[in-house]
Amino acid sequence: MSLKRSSPSSSCLVSLNCSSSSLVPNLEMAIPVGLSSIRESFASLHGFLTVDVHGGLMVCNPSTEQVIKLHSSTRFVGYDPIEGQHKALFVESRDHRSSVHRHLDHKVLTLGGGSWRHIEGTPGPYEAISVGVCVNGVIYYGARNSADFRNPVMVCFDVRTEKLSFIQAHAPLVKWGKYSIFIDYNGKLASIVRYPYDRFNSFDLWILEDPEKHEWSKQHCVFPSSVWDSVWGLEMSFPGTNKDGEIIMAPTSLSPEIGPFYIFYYNVKTQNVRRVRLLGIGDNKEFRRSYGFLKQHDCFVRIAPQHVHSIASL
Repeated sequence: MSLKRSSPSSSCLVSLNCSSSSLVPNLEMAIPVGLSSIRESFASLHGFLTVDVHGGLMVCNPSTEQVIKLHSSTRFVGYDPIEGQHKALFVESRDHRSSVHRHLDHKVLTLGGGSWRHIEGTPGPYEAISVGVCVNGVIYYGARNSADFRNPVMVCFDVRTEKLSFIQAHAPLVKWGKYSIFIDYNGKLASIVRYPYDRFNSFDLWILEDPEKHEWSKQHCVFPSSVWDSVWGLEMSFPGTNKDGEIIMAPTSLSPEIGPFYIFYYNVKTQNVRRVRLLGIGDNKEFRRSYGFLKQHDCFVRIAPQHVHSIASL
């Protein structure tokens, strides 16, 4: 697992050594860029980390300390486990008009070599309205191809074949637009639907059971309100799952005051929550001072679960 925490002007990446009750961080690298929003996306893709920054996507490899910034219209990055390639997806409106039915240009770039190339045979006009997630070599992101939300869809980009397609989605999955949550849940696309503007004690877990038949399952998940006793602020992120299939829940920012920072693990089957303390970050005044976080009111936290090391070049 990797964690990214940032201030408006700097960021650091740490890996976490796990025990049953605590996590101990190791500094991996510092990068000279920060986040401007608590909802900016952050993902791990077979050794590469991607993060939204001002003006586009940035990709870094903590193992080689390489960092690149992609074109401003780059929306997503995915990984093809068969060919072992990372690819970036460029999506841009052709006419830049305000119409919902936008005709889009799609381009793809293989990271580590090559140039941008056009994708032909796109499924039709649509408007992308959510962040994306890569699951088993397919990038998924929420969209609409009708003005009234009666036909919400998931756009699917196969990283290996470079083909785009649509999957019918239920309205709640894309209701919150850019605040919608999509994760890799046991090798399947899943969406966590909750009220994004306040504390909540339950959420709906939607799982894409059969992509060919566009079949989804839904489970209502409840957790104790006491979880919020250990959280500063009103927002919780859902970065994915751990190796045991537990859903990871974490505050999106550090408390302005020196104090413990906790990560939570939710078991869908038992609806039990484990609380694990992250040592040496929120409760370490010297660490905060070293990276200039003591005077910052907003210290945003990002978590990329199940990150692996890679020596691949960007």
